[in-house]
Amino acid sequence: MTPFGLTLIWLLPVVGGAAVALLPPHLAKWLSVLVAVVTLALAALGAYAFNPLVHGYQFTEQVTWIPQLHADYFLGVDYISVWLVVLNALIGLIAVLATPVGGGPRTGRFLGLLLLMEGGMAGVFLSVDLLLFYVFWEAMLIPAYFMLWLWGEGERPLFASLKFVLYTLAGSLLMLVGIIGVFFFTGARSFNLPDIAAHQASPDIQFGLFFLFAIAFVIKVPVFPFHGWLRDAYVAAPTPMLLAFSGVMGKTGAYAMLRILIPLFHNPSLWWNWNQVMPWLAVAGIFWGALMALAQTDLKALVAYSSLSHMGFIVLGIFSFNQLGQQGAIVQMVNHGLIVPALFLLVAWLVDRTGTRDRSAFFGLAPRMPVLAGVFLVVSLAALGLPGLNSFVGEFMVLLGAWSYSPVLAVLACSGLVLAPIYMLRLFQGAMYAPATGEDLPHGHAGLEAAGHALAAPHNDLGAAQLALLAPLVALMFVIGLYPFLLTHLMSP
Repeated sequence: MTPFGLTLIWLLPVVGGAAVALLPPHLAKWLSVLVAVVTLALAALGAYAFNPLVHGYQFTEQVTWIPQLHADYFLGVDYISVWLVVLNALIGLIAVLATPVGGGPRTGRFLGLLLLMEGGMAGVFLSVDLLLFYVFWEAMLIPAYFMLWLWGEGERPLFASLKFVLYTLAGSLLMLVGIIGVFFFTGARSFNLPDIAAHQASPDIQFGLFFLFAIAFVIKVPVFPFHGWLRDAYVAAPTPMLLAFSGVMGKTGAYAMLRILIPLFHNPSLWWNWNQVMPWLAVAGIFWGALMALAQTDLKALVAYSSLSHMGFIVLGIFSFNQLGQQGAIVQMVNHGLIVPALFLLVAWLVDRTGTRDRSAFFGLAPRMPVLAGVFLVVSLAALGLPGLNSFVGEFMVLLGAWSYSPVLAVLACSGLVLAPIYMLRLFQGAMYAPATGEDLPHGHAGLEAAGHALAAPHNDLGAAQLALLAPLVALMFVIGLYPFLLTHLMSP
């Protein structure tokens, strides 16, 4: 990496976003794409230059920031964060490319907020100073709120944005109290994460601090039962925002568990481990998310709850407290960040062609749209964990790690693997191969009428531009599924 290369990974989207907001739509789109491409190139360069034999942070940048508080501008990447930085840049580029330019002057503002959110999430993954981490944590939420409020879909975008903000604000305020407690109750007297880890507070204080941070992170993931904001926010979010929202933002909470909860608070982490609180919440989320996905007729809500179920595997891997489970959690963060955005893209294109999100209104699309059907099949198989595709690798590693910790929890977690094929294949088969007669549809002739007019129009299949958006995601599903060493070899320390 070049000097200040990590700084450029977060600063370039922020500066670019501010400039894009002032430009007319077509210029804003081109500049946004340029910024996103350069950011992805920098992130990929960091992953390529990363040395798996070196323990600790690499490419570090450290400058005194607030000397009175011993806070530093301290950036670095290690095996936990390096691939998440690349994922953030990749999904950011796809989200920018997926943004239409037909929104008039508002297009530039939307793209600007999208880039600002990408910069904030990059900062979360790069920060080695706890106070700096908090600044980026809050910074990524502000553009998300405005995009939900001003560009949200459906009848209640303001309600969805306020619900999202209230949940996350409650967690953020608790985390701020925890950060103040870390400064006063640990021997580090700084916000440097390695220093804090080396100067543990007393067990009782650690438990209180652990609880304050954990609430913020379980809301962000989200972990059952702190997922109340999820459905409304995902359903209301416009598609380009939803790609980054679902593909990356939830990973900031899981990443923070690995980065902060586990190394900084040894005693309460073990306390919760012995009582199995966090692992049981993870398994409950796997099961609850899958059941809710089965009950949904709204396509976006179905994918949202499937996302909740799969995030449960990540949390279970983190709190298995063994190397295999935690490495599987990191792999699964990347996998989830590839699969869920692809599903939301496909759902958006289905809605564009049919004018409805009602699953029961879809039927017989495969003969009319064979390319879309083929891509949809691959993504659906990846989502349900088919061997040879990426999700199988991460889930298998997590379950092996969970088995070492608790065979009972590992067996219960497999319920998600049983239910996932049911709701994913029902979605795929129902949309692509259901009979095209009104009598056979759940909503009868009303369902046929809702979709038939759009399907009768020519050129409904995916075009080259849409395939180009999905191509890197689908390609990586195969690459990681067949050659997971590409990710895991950087995790050996």
